[in-house]
Amino acid sequence: MKDSLKYISLVSVFIILIFSVTATNLLLKYDENGSFKYSKEYYEIRFNNVKINYDLDASIKLNDENNFVHFDLNDLNEFIDEKEFHIDLTNLGNKDVFVTNAYISNIDTNVDLEKVDINTSISNGDRISGGSSKRLFVKIKYNGKKSKDKKYFNFNINYSFSKS
Repeated sequence: MKDSLKYISLVSVFIILIFSVTATNLLLKYDENGSFKYSKEYYEIRFNNVKINYDLDASIKLNDENNFVHFDLNDLNEFIDEKEFHIDLTNLGNKDVFVTNAYISNIDTNVDLEKVDINTSISNGDRISGGSSKRLFVKIKYNGKKSKDKKYFNFNINYSFSKS
């Protein structure tokens, strides 16, 4: 019984010693209090809030997955006077993003391309801060003559993004 009492005492002293050394080490090395929040830096662009201020034979389709906006302008006679559309590009992430490429593609029309002017407000190098939105203004004007035939113009505006 004496041996077991010595053994228990020795183990208890050893445990107390390890606990004391560990506590002292933690208190001396980590004396700052506070919290740490880990967040992964990312960006995610969403197209939303389409606004058309006119009664037009036109439609706009948003494609967040492939970063483009598709326009179907079914009657260009309505665009002899310049028309403007608004679309918000929202960065849902926490990292700023830059537009690396902005271009028009997939044009389908029955008119001469030189007769249609398309101007956009967001171009290469523009920045969209994390957690904020930037408004895309698209102005379209048809420089042809008004006709009874329906002239159409369909196209995409594509965007590529990269982190800062």
